Amino acid sequence: MIVIYGWCKEGHPIRQVLRAWCYTCQRESGWWVYRETEWVTFFGINTIPFKSDNTLLCERCGDGMPLPKAQARELLAGVTPDMERADFALRIEEYQFAGKNEVQRNFLIATRQGKQSGVLET
Repeated sequence: MIVIYGWCKEGHPIRQVLRAWCYTCQRESGWWVYRETEWVTFFGINTIPFKSDNTLLCERCGDGMPLPKAQARELLAGVTPDMERADFALRIEEYQFAGKNEVQRNFLIATRQGKQSGVLET
């Protein structure tokens, strides 16, 4: 008897959980909880979910940051108050600024302020 097995990754957006500024695409956009599941397959059929990871993704450009399971559950359940959602917006900003020097950060912040005030075109 021949048994064909393998691995498969499958991802899908769960739900939009907040709106925040994305420094990658330079726009305010919706951020979605996105879940990617790794499956064990038999004969090409997803059979056993092996591992799943959550990511907080920008709906416009697809830039994202890893999201621990507990935080994803809170965001999806809607139990996080607006204050904590603002905290997530700051976490997104910190994640997007990681690896950038002070000049790059200042440029991105100035560009954001210019776009939000209407001085720069979007």
